Amino acid sequence: MGGLTFAPAMDVTHACVRRRFRHSSCCACADVCPVQAFSFNDTGVSVDDSRCIECGDCLFVCPAEAITGITPRKRFLCGDTLVGPFTDRAPGVNELLLWHAQHHVRFISIDAEQNPDWLLAIARLNLALRRRGEAAWAFKHIPVNEVNTARRALMHVPREDVRVCCVVPGQRERRRAFSAFSEAEITLDTESCVLCGACWRSCTENAIRFENAELVVETGRCTGCGGCEAVCQHAAINVTQTDGTAKSVTIPAYEAVCLTCHRHFWSFSSDEKQCPLCFHHQYGMRNTSCC
Repeated sequence: MGGLTFAPAMDVTHACVRRRFRHSSCCACADVCPVQAFSFNDTGVSVDDSRCIECGDCLFVCPAEAITGITPRKRFLCGDTLVGPFTDRAPGVNELLLWHAQHHVRFISIDAEQNPDWLLAIARLNLALRRRGEAAWAFKHIPVNEVNTARRALMHVPREDVRVCCVVPGQRERRRAFSAFSEAEITLDTESCVLCGACWRSCTENAIRFENAELVVETGRCTGCGGCEAVCQHAAINVTQTDGTAKSVTIPAYEAVCLTCHRHFWSFSSDEKQCPLCFHHQYGMRNTSCC
């Protein structure tokens, strides 16, 4: 038995926003999982890897790339064309978008009538590509010798012009591939925001950041994890899933000194005289010795 190695069990790391932030409502992995392998509890998320069919769909939707222990499906390419043998279950749009971007696939050689799931997947892909201003995939017939689709044969396609490969999964990869396109909308209520810094400190993508006395919100970087929403104590920020052109919004901020506690603070108003803590403290009784 010496020398045997086993692949690690499927797991969710502490990069998961559910584990990082107590009030996070992210459920991307559970929403896409066809076998309900994910569940949520007080500690974040748990995985029943005995249910997992290793489809890899969760890898393409997790905003924090926190899922380990599985890899994307390998598929077969002939130049710019995806060829068989094909899996019975078609991949999701997020995976196909990365085949488009990373391997420059533009065609698929498949009998659409015999593979309705794949036909529907390509239709959804082409809608997504149209929204991104990209060329749609088309069907191309590539004649091949009869292929044995038995389990052993799927490990290798005996043709020199066909290569077996997979894509690098993840929301970040898709953001890099389609940087001019946004899949999330970030709305900031400047009336409620007190520039406490919780949102930009929680954002691992730098989609929200404070630099050069400005608050910058860049939707093209956002993976839609919702961490900023989870940490905002003033309900000043909202993230919604929506497709559109990537936007960058810059809001100037002003540094001031609080007349009550004499601490420096930032505000969206140039004539603010009190920091948020002193302003909201009743009767001006804040203990400045504790500030």
